[in-house]
Amino acid sequence: MTGCREGHPFLQIVQLADYKGLALARHFGMEIHAHLCAAGPRTAWVEHFEWLEPMFNERLEIADGRRVIPNRRGFGLSLREQTAAWTVDSIRIG
Repeated sequence: MTGCREGHPFLQIVQLADYKGLALARHFGMEIHAHLCAAGPRTAWVEHFEWLEPMFNERLEIADGRRVIPNRRGFGLSLREQTAAWTVDSIRIG
């Protein structure tokens, strides 16, 4: 699992929740949080927002009502070229 090694803060939260018998539910951006959810034994549910699909070349896979975790490198997804056009270099507030 890329970027989520032993001692990672998220894994510490997963371990604490499991110790307390609590389930976790990650919200938003499940395309990039799927591996984190799979790291713990008690993920309550996984949300999916279809409006994020245009960002990626791949689509989320679901089998038997469960999210399939990709075995590709990194997040298991690649950004479409058009995604770069939706970004800005900077933003000024105020």
